[in-house]
Amino acid sequence: MNYLFTAALLAISVYVLWSAVTAKGKLFATENIMEEKVPQFRKLLRAIYLGLGVVMLIMALISGLQQGLYAGSNMAGRFTEDFRTYYADSIAADGMIKGTDVSVDGVYRADKINSVFSSLPQPSIPDGAPTPTFAEAALDENGEPLYMLASESTPNENETYAKWRTTFPYRTLQILTYVFMGIALVVIVGLFVLINKFTDKEKAAKAKATRTGTAMPSSAFDFDESDEQNNA
Repeated sequence: MNYLFTAALLAISVYVLWSAVTAKGKLFATENIMEEKVPQFRKLLRAIYLGLGVVMLIMALISGLQQGLYAGSNMAGRFTEDFRTYYADSIAADGMIKGTDVSVDGVYRADKINSVFSSLPQPSIPDGAPTPTFAEAALDENGEPLYMLASESTPNENETYAKWRTTFPYRTLQILTYVFMGIALVVIVGLFVLINKFTDKEKAAKAKATRTGTAMPSSAFDFDESDEQNNA
């Protein structure tokens, strides 16, 4: 999930909640609903939209938290032995990579490592040599990927966000996302079932016929009358 999806989900959830609270807007259209059932239908709609809006809002918050803590650019990485071999001329005696403020022994955010590569020349790889790997993900003691924020220079240096990552592991956020997506899907299916139950089928059929009816005048089909005029 990216920030654009999170923003769209947040906007939709706010609109659905606004509709549920005010009982206004396109979501409360009742053109083809049985007239005697309209009050009950609107009451049920309000409850459904309130629940759906809350679920979508939670999904947006989970998505935003996941992006803030575990975005790809936040993933920590380190340089490999291949990097030390192919970029030996770019590494100073103290381990600093020339032209940067980065140590070859350090652990950095993915975007920081990418900026290092953009400042270095492409290495010459002999024909037939295995494709080298210059950077790899940094892992914690449990073998899980490490993540860093923009304000951090080492993994988990920021205690506040390190605590958030401990409280909300990546897999937990993924599971929560799927759970709430399933709930939202069930609510949406229930909404369609409700609409179908309260729809006046005869009224809906007439409305459909009106929308799809021909725009040609009825006189265009009065063949008998036209024949009589021609004979006269």
